[in-house]
Amino acid sequence: MEKAFQRLARGIKMILDAMKIKPIDNVIAELNTQNTFVKVKGNSFHIGKTLFSFVEFDAHTKKLQKSVDCYMGLEESLIFCQDVLSGKLPKLAAKEKAKGEQYPKAVWYSPLGGVNEQKTKERNLRSDGKAISRCFNIAPGAKADFVVTVTQGAGVSQPNGIITPEGKPEVTIRVACCADNLKGLALLLKAHIEAYFAACYATNVYARQPKDNRQEQKT
Repeated sequence: MEKAFQRLARGIKMILDAMKIKPIDNVIAELNTQNTFVKVKGNSFHIGKTLFSFVEFDAHTKKLQKSVDCYMGLEESLIFCQDVLSGKLPKLAAKEKAKGEQYPKAVWYSPLGGVNEQKTKERNLRSDGKAISRCFNIAPGAKADFVVTVTQGAGVSQPNGIITPEGKPEVTIRVACCADNLKGLALLLKAHIEAYFAACYATNVYARQPKDNRQEQKT
């Protein structure tokens, strides 16, 4: 299924480039605390992904301190929305919180992602030859209903393309939120993804393209 989405994303990007349609550049939804936030963006829908942009800043000076961008496939994004809206994630959170631990464990994890060793080297992002691992999770909070935590650090690329973390995270950003805010984020993200696909159909992105005459002559 993931390979099918990747092929679909490449096809959409080629058609949009040909039609000179710009990617979406607006914020779909946002969760905020006093000094952290995560913004969900649709500016990578054309490559089949949702962008989750995490930021931590100084509450007094408003200066940026940390930032981590995580990408999640549209298929995984819809599954995430379904887990939130169906009540599955809230039920798992309530069960975990009932254990009475000071720091409840995460009940939802994003797919493992990041930047592989070759691209990390090309972009001069690390000096140790390691890949960059990025992922985020959702856990019940001690005070807030949920805490969304993103981590970034050294990673290792696996044969299947997944980048697994190695050692302790080097960057951690936490965004607490209430249940209604998380539900609102899921509703907006789901609506935007569905609207995006509807727009693709409306603009004939999925229509069969005419065959090249020269190709027909060869076959």
